[in-house]
Amino acid sequence: MEKRRNAQASWGAEAAAGAPAPGDSRGAEPKPVAGGSAPSPRGRSIARRTFLGLGGAAALSLLLAPRLAWGGVGSGSWGDAGGAARPGAHFGYDGGWGYSSNGCVWLAVSCNATVGRMTELFLEVSVTSYYANGGIWSPTWFTDYPDTHVDSFVRNESGAWMSSTSGFYDTVYDCAWFQGPYATHALRVRREAWDWWAWAGVRAWCDSPDSAYGIDTTAEASQLIPHHPLADDRSWQGKIATLRPEAAPHLRLDAFGGGTSNGTNVLAWSASDYTNQHWLVLTSAQGRTCLVSVHTGSAPLFADVSSNDWNDGDNVHLWQGTGGWNQSFWLHALGTGYHLIVPECSGCALDLEGGGQADGTNVAQWNCYGNWNNPNQHWMLEEPLFREREPGAMALSGVDEAGEVEPGTVLAPADPDRACLPRNRPGTAGMFYRYAWYRGEAPGDRAESVRGASEDPAYEVAEADEDAYLVCVVKAYARYGDVPYRGEVETASARVRSSRARVRCFADGDAEPCFVDEPDRGSAYTLPQAAWEAAAKPECAGVDGWYRDAACTEAYVDGSLVEGDFDLFARNRVELSYAMADPSCLLGSPRAYFLDEALERPLLDPSTLLPPSASLHYGDRAAFARGASAWYEDMGRVREASCAQGAYAEADASGPPMRTARLVRNTAAYLLWRTPAYDGIALS
Repeated sequence: MEKRRNAQASWGAEAAAGAPAPGDSRGAEPKPVAGGSAPSPRGRSIARRTFLGLGGAAALSLLLAPRLAWGGVGSGSWGDAGGAARPGAHFGYDGGWGYSSNGCVWLAVSCNATVGRMTELFLEVSVTSYYANGGIWSPTWFTDYPDTHVDSFVRNESGAWMSSTSGFYDTVYDCAWFQGPYATHALRVRREAWDWWAWAGVRAWCDSPDSAYGIDTTAEASQLIPHHPLADDRSWQGKIATLRPEAAPHLRLDAFGGGTSNGTNVLAWSASDYTNQHWLVLTSAQGRTCLVSVHTGSAPLFADVSSNDWNDGDNVHLWQGTGGWNQSFWLHALGTGYHLIVPECSGCALDLEGGGQADGTNVAQWNCYGNWNNPNQHWMLEEPLFREREPGAMALSGVDEAGEVEPGTVLAPADPDRACLPRNRPGTAGMFYRYAWYRGEAPGDRAESVRGASEDPAYEVAEADEDAYLVCVVKAYARYGDVPYRGEVETASARVRSSRARVRCFADGDAEPCFVDEPDRGSAYTLPQAAWEAAAKPECAGVDGWYRDAACTEAYVDGSLVEGDFDLFARNRVELSYAMADPSCLLGSPRAYFLDEALERPLLDPSTLLPPSASLHYGDRAAFARGASAWYEDMGRVREASCAQGAYAEADASGPPMRTARLVRNTAAYLLWRTPAYDGIALS
């Protein structure tokens, strides 16, 4: 540790002595150079004993011009340096010399880099270091001692190291060209939402206790790291979803067996409407998306890339929340209704292995870089709908056959886990229910809330609910996060009977009651005079009685026991009478009329020819009867004065005669008698 501290402190001393500062060997922005192979040896080396045999003057001249002695070092950038990163891109930089603090030992470093694996979020750069070194004094440093520090790194434009690794190596002395490699390190860096320049490099430095002290030199070359194209679809966050693979639409992403322990495998299984196929789409610790299996409830388990790495085939399972990158996903909409689900730890995509169609097909991650057209990696998110398993399944207990209840009755809906879909995976309780009760004037009416939503399903009917309808509305929630399912289920309504019965009185088939009364249940009931008066119609002959049926065939008996609500029906009587119309020939005629054709019985009172009066009911249709005929003598012949068909509403017989009419009051029908027209026959 002391050696490392001393070497780090030598940065400032070296700069003061006029040696190149770290990174100075890079100079201006490097230009791409054709080729890409590792640099070959250049120039010739000078052995240490040859150097020492030159004498002081010659040694001094080499000290003043060391680059002449090691002229094969420092040719700059080469290969794909300065290009856009892509798998297989090979680039590097041959650095210049770094000097010991006393100027007697020199060390040069070369960076040889290759872009390897790339995913949607990461790429790997392999960095190999090569070295050339020499010196003028003997011994320069102990060659059997690993006293050369080597840092391989990838940094950003501002100089911050994104990834690095370090080690100690024993470099070979008296080498005027780059040789090795001494170290190769694979470094992984993260792609961003923007393009950025990365510098792959090697830094070498020494803190040997002999004359090699203070050497520090760096070689690095750039690559443009392309931005990642992923966008997180936030529209699903806060919802519950099923995930269906495009390659096997009958399967769903499934927590195997409804397991609730760390390591429960995530795979694909046929759609089941169980909560271990339902996933809470929430915000991850990184601000992206995480997936929580609903069935795990208040001890939530998250979809988790088991390795927290980026290898193809790394498995997906459930694990308790860690806030790690392997529990954070980019939910990228493809614009086709499907999504790529990309773990933030890898940049790969969740993949239905082999496009398998069978239950139990495993789900793992696989690199989707450069190919987003794989249906094994396309997932459709859909919201499950909370609903009845079949109509009427969500029944209410405590209701009689008529759908009515008494105050004090405890009502409760059926168990939603049995009556509704989706449902809890057996043995789990990740889904729970809330029950809200409403009161209204009609079935299904939610005019007034009588109890807010709670997890208690039971409700005791109160006196305030009398004569109203009660309905229960059930909603489902994921226990973790209290996230609601889409949809709700409403029970059938229950009518609450009152302690008083309701008696409605209808007259003459009217749609609305003319009188309503509320006698106590269990009492003997006699219709009050007010009911008779309300039922009576003007200009009618009065109410003829009360009946239990609308057809008025079953008479109601006063004093009957009141057992519940009931309706009574009444009819008004109407009287039909007949009168002789004023234009009748029988009135005011000088002729003598007889009751018989033999003219033996004189007609003393014309009203005796009128039909008898009739008693009918309001609304009955009457067919008017004809009066009897009268006879008289005219010019030696017997003629008949007959009653015309039909009746008139007025005494003057104006308007057309009516043969039938619907009677709604007491009615007088006017009949008209006429003499026959002269037949034109005369005998001499």
